[in-house]
Amino acid sequence: MADTKGKDWRTAPTRRPAAFGTARSEPDPLEPPTMSRSRVQIAGSYAPGVLMTWEGGKGICRSVPLANEAKDLKPATIALIFENLSDSVTNWRDRVIKVLPDALPELVLDTPFRDSKSGEARVERTDFQMTSPDKVGYVPFPLLYRCGICGSTREFDSVADQARQPLPRKCNGHEARWTQVDVVYVHWSGDIEPLSPFNFNFDPQTGTARPIRMCTCGSTSFKLRNDAPVFSEWRYICEGCGETRSLKKANPEVLTRLQIQQNDGGRAFQWIEVNMLPVSYRANSTFYVQRTSFIVFEDSAVVELMTPKRRDALITRLAQIHDIPFAEPSDDEIRESVEADPARAGEWSEYETYLNMARNAEEAGRAEAARRHRDNAGEQRGAWFNDGIVERGRLGSPAVLQAIAVREDWTRRYDPIRLTIQHDAFVREHIEQAMTRHAAVDVMNPDIALTDVVNDPARKAKYQEKVGSLLGHIGVERLVLVRGLPICEFSFGYTRVSATPIYKREHNGMSVDMPVRLKAFDPLPIADNKRPIYVTQQLNEALYFKLDEARVLRWLAANQIVDVPKDDVGRTYLERYDDFGPFLEVFKDREGMGGYPRTLPAYVYLLLHTLSHQMMHSLADTSGVDRDGIGEHIFPADLAFVIYRKGMTPDLGNISAMWRNYSESFLKRTLDPRTLRCGSGNLCDSRGGACPACVMVSEVSCIASNLLLSRAVLKGGKGPEWEPKTAPNLIGFFDPKLT
Repeated sequence: MADTKGKDWRTAPTRRPAAFGTARSEPDPLEPPTMSRSRVQIAGSYAPGVLMTWEGGKGICRSVPLANEAKDLKPATIALIFENLSDSVTNWRDRVIKVLPDALPELVLDTPFRDSKSGEARVERTDFQMTSPDKVGYVPFPLLYRCGICGSTREFDSVADQARQPLPRKCNGHEARWTQVDVVYVHWSGDIEPLSPFNFNFDPQTGTARPIRMCTCGSTSFKLRNDAPVFSEWRYICEGCGETRSLKKANPEVLTRLQIQQNDGGRAFQWIEVNMLPVSYRANSTFYVQRTSFIVFEDSAVVELMTPKRRDALITRLAQIHDIPFAEPSDDEIRESVEADPARAGEWSEYETYLNMARNAEEAGRAEAARRHRDNAGEQRGAWFNDGIVERGRLGSPAVLQAIAVREDWTRRYDPIRLTIQHDAFVREHIEQAMTRHAAVDVMNPDIALTDVVNDPARKAKYQEKVGSLLGHIGVERLVLVRGLPICEFSFGYTRVSATPIYKREHNGMSVDMPVRLKAFDPLPIADNKRPIYVTQQLNEALYFKLDEARVLRWLAANQIVDVPKDDVGRTYLERYDDFGPFLEVFKDREGMGGYPRTLPAYVYLLLHTLSHQMMHSLADTSGVDRDGIGEHIFPADLAFVIYRKGMTPDLGNISAMWRNYSESFLKRTLDPRTLRCGSGNLCDSRGGACPACVMVSEVSCIASNLLLSRAVLKGGKGPEWEPKTAPNLIGFFDPKLT
């Protein structure tokens, strides 16, 4: 177990001796015992850093990481893990800085998540190890004990320290009755400490927080009076002079950093920023695991094409996906141009060597080597274009070229170029290839496992007529049930006090925003002290929806979107997209001061997102899957979205069973006027938008924090408040005039 400085629990130096200053401690050579839980529990409820107890409440322990490297993770999966991790870390920092622009970087992100010089978010693969959540260690914590007879306390620095000096049988002349103190200090910086009567003072000479190790009378022994119902009334009592002390203790690291900042001319801090909170070890606020999930892709292009080295390959792929004219020079033309330059003639053979090496590596199953060789070939090819040796291919859309050039500054979550490459891989891997092994099925052409009408032509025709009619009314061109969508979920750290980046500290009528530090898990007990990332993968069921493009175009035109194209919404989306931003600021309610125009990208995303939530609610109501257990993924340029069961518990086939038994009810519920009204009354209906009583879901399930969402895009009515006040009411996507 690592202490607050990130050191290994087995070799951590003495923090404070037993009985507050009377005993000597040495490094603890013991290995932690292990326990087995489900992979989901270890990656979440029992992740390193959590405090727990055994059945019956005997003994409080803290879980610690064990080296158990995850095997057989494919390069594309690892790349997506780090891409999502980087996005999560960057988003965490941005959310803090948005509220607290002067927050110290080291109090926002743990060391493995930031650059030590600039303070910017940074994730290096070498700092982490993919870990299989099959087992976890545990050690007793806190090692603080109170006698139930007289209240006297004893504390130990380590298990070895306690083994050398066991708790005495006698305490102050009577039979002792020792129990672990089940209240601890926690701080939003991620630190956790046993209760203590001693505080810290900042020492300007050393520039550190210096612990006060004894009472003013010289005593180091204290009793804990804990009979009051609230922690604010608990008191430590000095056994020497009888002085009482409340449960107040500064976080030494935070005190040091804020005091140095203040001394250097920075802002003056308040003690409520520094003092830790006494809470029960059972409280949720002692530990919030941080995790995320994503759809797994076999094709490494979903990551590789996003790199600057593969820009030309990205242009070519976008041209293929969205039918954008592209005049690319042939290999023979490139070779002739290169070999015509005496100074570069030998580079063509190098280029071919890289390609041959990449092909050989792929055939041998060495995906990482193949990627490296392909990158080298792409870099060589790009150099010819950049140096003017070869004329670069001409893409028939300068706007898409411009989008590719500036997309590095876009928020990854809403980047339509990244998402359209992912959609291409999704359709190829999880639909087309999956259908060949019956791992996916189009609901209009079902198999016997999906419905028993397959063997009865008359019933099948009736089924197709009903389902096709309902899909037509909804505006869905294609609906595919994916039986084995690979979902990867990983946990990478934790927070304390708050699960979100900002904690509001309420004190004496004041409410002060505090930065919550995103902590990495404690280092693994290995030589290079890598931090674990706990990875779980599972095949879950999902529903893939592809909207009718002609219907979408009619809806856009009916709502007076500027310059609606005649066809190819995807290409137009890429050409006109302007970064939504990490917080979708322009789409938040600005107290009636909305002024964002009706653009095609905003309205397409608004439509897909709202319809996705409508389907999530319908799925939850008809399948038994909890709303919080349903995830979504939106491919805006491709007019498609996926809703899927995101849990890592056994998949019982809820979605397949739902379709077999309630397919009509599922689709009809989406169109039911009652589900398109707000459950909280007519206020939400009359002003547009959405609320928790209608199409909102919990923020852990929503890909866009419940923004860019409005039932009016489906049923019609007042437009979202981020539009100009003069904007006309919306024509709903379900309006019969558009079918």
